[in-house]
Amino acid sequence: MAQLHNNLQQTAMLYGTYMGIFWIFKFALLPIGLVFSPCALLFLLLTCAVPVIVFLMTRSFRDKQCEGELSFFSALVFTFQIYLFASILTAIGHYLYFQFLDNGFIYTQIQAQLDVLKDEPSMKAQISQITHAMDILRGLSPIQLTMQLLSQNIFYGIIFSLPIAMLTMRRKSRR
Repeated sequence: MAQLHNNLQQTAMLYGTYMGIFWIFKFALLPIGLVFSPCALLFLLLTCAVPVIVFLMTRSFRDKQCEGELSFFSALVFTFQIYLFASILTAIGHYLYFQFLDNGFIYTQIQAQLDVLKDEPSMKAQISQITHAMDILRGLSPIQLTMQLLSQNIFYGIIFSLPIAMLTMRRKSRR
């Protein structure tokens, strides 16, 4: 059991590092996507692919490290740890971006896109809400933005870990 726990954590750290590097790359597409829309589409597609990739990582762990059997709890812990380690690594990338590179770029680009839509009568209420939210985000420091994104990534990790653990668990077959 101790060996499984040790393998579980080491493998989760490794896969979490890979996922964190993937998320940093994916995050780099966000500001580019505000200027060049195919990158925004790629960002969305890669974001939707994250749970699938974590599922494949967990299934690989089950088949290669656990000899084809993995309890729900172990799968849940493993999957959550992948998200946790990836979130921590990605938070470093977020902080560096917002502290040294952004200088209000994302806010300015979104505001410019909202200005194009502001004359649409059907969009008045939504634009007002988005503008209010953007004003709140603009007031956050880089560390506050980073902590917000970190907690959001961990929250989504908890949510996605449950179905992935259910799909990847496999009990020992009775013969």
